[in-house]
Amino acid sequence: MARLSHNIEYFFTLTGVKLAQLLSPRMADTFGSALGSLAHALLASRRRIAYDNLKKAMGDTLSEEEIQALIKKVFQNIGRTLVEFARFSKTRLEGTRRITISDGVEYLRKVHDEGRGGLIVTAHFGNWELLGSWIAANGYPMDFLVGAQHNQKVDNLLNDFRREMGVGIIPLKTSIRGVFKSLKANHFAGLVSDQHAHSGSVAIEFFGRKAATPKGPAAFALKAKCPLIPLLIRRERYDRHVLMAGKLIYPPGIGDDEKDIEEMTIAYTKFFEEGIRRYPDQWMWTHRRWKL
Repeated sequence: MARLSHNIEYFFTLTGVKLAQLLSPRMADTFGSALGSLAHALLASRRRIAYDNLKKAMGDTLSEEEIQALIKKVFQNIGRTLVEFARFSKTRLEGTRRITISDGVEYLRKVHDEGRGGLIVTAHFGNWELLGSWIAANGYPMDFLVGAQHNQKVDNLLNDFRREMGVGIIPLKTSIRGVFKSLKANHFAGLVSDQHAHSGSVAIEFFGRKAATPKGPAAFALKAKCPLIPLLIRRERYDRHVLMAGKLIYPPGIGDDEKDIEEMTIAYTKFFEEGIRRYPDQWMWTHRRWKL
């Protein structure tokens, strides 16, 4: 029964992918937005999570009507991102260079010249999948730490999209070995670090509330003696994405590993919060981020 359900899921996923690839970029963006609107209408539990998160995080600056409108935009952003992801074989690296604007290349050059690799730390913001291909499009080797999907066929499909854009895959189950191997080869390793961490976390302030935040990025950087590079990529329109770069975060050398990890984690989380406050419709508010 599980195999049948996985085959059905894969069939519908592949059908959606083929449809997205047939459309023009502008029409694909409209399609993605429509998918997001449909998800907004159907997924009541996720709407409630987004509402609760936004109300507690930004309720003092937004009206009820603004929050409701923002929630729909959040769903639309996710839909647009999924469709853009499905179109990676059409976009390719030259397309990434054409549609992405950034002033963060100098950070990549500096870190790569230091020869110890660098850890890209990002969030589920804008089209986060485009970030890895942007780094590869600038001529730097890039590996992304990714979790496996339950459906192996869907998992292979998604990873094929990433590889088509020049991004290497580090499976989550081999994260420690894979990340250090990437850094030793002077690659950039990418980690998405904005969701609740069930274990291996540090509790820090995020939108005024304590949130369990992964220690992994800072712990890797501390061990490898390389910096964290906080990056967010926001969508302005279907053919224009803007990279937002934070300052490089080097291990502070406090002398206490736990304090070093905490300081580094606080630094990139503050960068995330600043970006999300400016562009709240770009972040995935549908996740239960605050569980402490």
